[in-house]
Amino acid sequence: MINKAENDSGETGRMRRGLTAVIVILFITIIMLLVMDVRKQLERLAYATSDNVQWFLGQAETEALALELAAHEALHNEAPHTGALQTRFDVFYSRIDTLRNSPTFEPLHAHPRVLENLDHIDQFLTKWVAIIDAKDNSFAQSLPEFARDASAAQDATRNVALAGIAIFAEIRTGQRNSISQTLTRIAILTIALVTVLIIVVMAMFRLAQIREQDAQTNLEISERMEAIIATAQDAVVVTDRKGRVVEYNGAAEDMFGYPREVALGANIVDLIIPEEFRALHKEGLAQYHRAGLSRLQEDSTGRLVGPGIVQLEAQNQEGRVFPVDLTLARTDSRDGEIFVSFIRDISTRVQAEEAMRDARDRAIAGEKQKADLLAVMSHEMRTPLNGLLGTLDLFEPDHLPKEDRHYLSVMRKSGQILLGHVNDVLDISRLDAGKMSMQNQSFDLIELLQDILDGQRARADARGNDLILSPMQPELHDVFSDPDRLRQVLLNLVGNAIKFTENGQVIVEAECHHGLGEVEIRVIDTGLGISQADLDRVFGDFVTIDSSYARSNTGTGLGLGISQRLVTALGGKMGAESELGDGSVFWLRLPMARPAIGDMEAPALPIESTGKDILPEAPAPMSVLLVEDNPTNRMVARQLLERDGHSVTEAVDGAEGVAKARDAEFDAILMDISMPGMDGITATGHIRQSDSETPIIATTAHALPTEAARFIGAGMNAVLVKPLTKATLRQAMIDAVTAKLIIVPGMPLSDDVINQDLLDELLEELPRERALDLLEKFSAEMSAFLTLSTQELPTDFDTLGKEAHRMAGSAGVFGANRLNLLLRDIQTAAQESHAELPPLLAQLPPVWSATYREFQLLGLVTDTAEAKP
Repeated sequence: MINKAENDSGETGRMRRGLTAVIVILFITIIMLLVMDVRKQLERLAYATSDNVQWFLGQAETEALALELAAHEALHNEAPHTGALQTRFDVFYSRIDTLRNSPTFEPLHAHPRVLENLDHIDQFLTKWVAIIDAKDNSFAQSLPEFARDASAAQDATRNVALAGIAIFAEIRTGQRNSISQTLTRIAILTIALVTVLIIVVMAMFRLAQIREQDAQTNLEISERMEAIIATAQDAVVVTDRKGRVVEYNGAAEDMFGYPREVALGANIVDLIIPEEFRALHKEGLAQYHRAGLSRLQEDSTGRLVGPGIVQLEAQNQEGRVFPVDLTLARTDSRDGEIFVSFIRDISTRVQAEEAMRDARDRAIAGEKQKADLLAVMSHEMRTPLNGLLGTLDLFEPDHLPKEDRHYLSVMRKSGQILLGHVNDVLDISRLDAGKMSMQNQSFDLIELLQDILDGQRARADARGNDLILSPMQPELHDVFSDPDRLRQVLLNLVGNAIKFTENGQVIVEAECHHGLGEVEIRVIDTGLGISQADLDRVFGDFVTIDSSYARSNTGTGLGLGISQRLVTALGGKMGAESELGDGSVFWLRLPMARPAIGDMEAPALPIESTGKDILPEAPAPMSVLLVEDNPTNRMVARQLLERDGHSVTEAVDGAEGVAKARDAEFDAILMDISMPGMDGITATGHIRQSDSETPIIATTAHALPTEAARFIGAGMNAVLVKPLTKATLRQAMIDAVTAKLIIVPGMPLSDDVINQDLLDELLEELPRERALDLLEKFSAEMSAFLTLSTQELPTDFDTLGKEAHRMAGSAGVFGANRLNLLLRDIQTAAQESHAELPPLLAQLPPVWSATYREFQLLGLVTDTAEAKP
């Protein structure tokens, strides 16, 4: 860089000196030209003086007057002597001829008055010259006329003399002015030249000072750089184009073990590059030499071998190979191209990083063991709790004494509280592991808030509190998020507000910010309030504001921690504002706008309804191949299809479906995804090898966007989410035959035990006896599955997952929402996350008991020993 700066400075100095020389030469040239002009004008003035212009003009006038007097004198003599008169004529003639032809008198010819008088004189001379020169006596006889003409010529001569004197006086005045101006210009230019020369001298002096300062600065920089390189902790190795070492600092001596005198002149390949990389380095250097500088990979700072710092390996004198950070740059010097290497030994850092990775792996393993322990403990606690609560549900309180009913109520409440605490711990574990899925859908936020307040009104009344739902914007009737998780969060907030408020108010507000892109929900109470110290830790795990044994409110302190995690998982924020004694405000801000179709990773889900689907018109009768392993699902789907006039061919697994698809032509194929043996995706692949036109509709209980995209990519035309309904099945058939790629949702699933709409539709489509028979068979199969899954922790996860999938399909057919969701989660855990299986299996007995009781209340099942849970 210093060499480049010096070159630039030298080039600039040469340009300045050249420009100065040009300016000085230009000034001198102009001055010389002006001096020459003055000289010429002085010569002209000198010439005019020697010629004595004024004397000549006066003399011409005198000669004209003398000629006139001689003519009059000859005229009055009785015997005139014409010889003297002729001599006067010749002298006058000579004077006029000089005026006419001499260059000195050329300025007179430019004036019309002078020319007019000269012409008059010329006429006089021309007229009388022949008469005077004649040999006869004619001139003497013409003396009177000659006298008159001579008098007129004398007048003309006088006019010429007077005009000439005036003209030449004016010319001399102009010449003097011109000389004066020229001398002035010369003086000005001389002053300017002297000024420029002074400035140039000062500039040269200043430049000399700057050059001296630059030289001193460069010397200091050079000394400083040498000191920096010599004292740097990083090794600095400089090589030339051929790889020979030309600079080698003390740190390099310490790092590689070679003394400076040994390293200088040696080839860097043999010096510090490990054996296994030497051939590669030589080939790279040779390729660089062949390609030239234009092919070299170099960034704007001159760094090579990739941008920034590159981690490589080096070798010291003892042959030890160790990791280094290398920064390589190129520059130009007086001796040509050089490469500067900055090398740092990072052995200690690499060892520390390896230790950190080991510590991280141990921490991850510890977290996994913690999660496994939580899962096992949850299972070990939930299993007896569920057994206890299930047994308590078998009691018939109406036949027990009042005291026993009280004891039974206390036991049930205590068991439910303990089960809630276990569920909270499990939720924390699942949220921290990122394994709790969010099911976003359209719903009515105002209706959800009203339902929550209606459900908590009894608790509020017991503590003398008023529950108030503030007026809200109409846009909140149609929002997009996970209503179940949001309900969980709001129930916790409203419950806490009621718990810590007595004889006060609990107000719930909601409003939109920027449309539905940000919806803020606030739970406001007039209760005890929270101090600033407690407010900072209120969202922590196992944090209770009053942790003393005398506290009046119970709880594990996990509710707000779980709520905040759920809000974060929903893409929002949660916070609180409070002052001790003035109540509290807990707020959450969530995005609740429906995402654009372009933002989705898979085919978009149509808007789900919250009630019965609008029944589309049935398509024309078609020939349908139904591939389904679950007998109940197969029977229901067949019944729905045949009711719409379609002819149905059944296949119980993927292999049979492929065979039947090859043996006959069908208008559409309903293909279950999860089947024993050959699954639906594999079967679709086989069918598409020979048939690319027949629409294939996937039927599945799982329709995550990534899964739906995988089904479509496998060659399917539509995805139909179970449980099947008449409306969704018709819509899927219509979309498939019209070549639309779409996901058709089944009946929306909620946390209700039974979806009454779906169950009513099933009973309408099937004969009641057939439906009851299928439900009784399903109950027996479910009880057997329950016995198998809760005896001990399973080890055959594949079989468990397949059985859970089969039972989930049947549960969906009968509208058993809660059971269907739980079985889906069991299937997913059996396939992906075995640690979550125990707590899920522990929930199965109470969920099945609640489902069976609903079937009993509807009069759909009998209390057979085989089917009863």
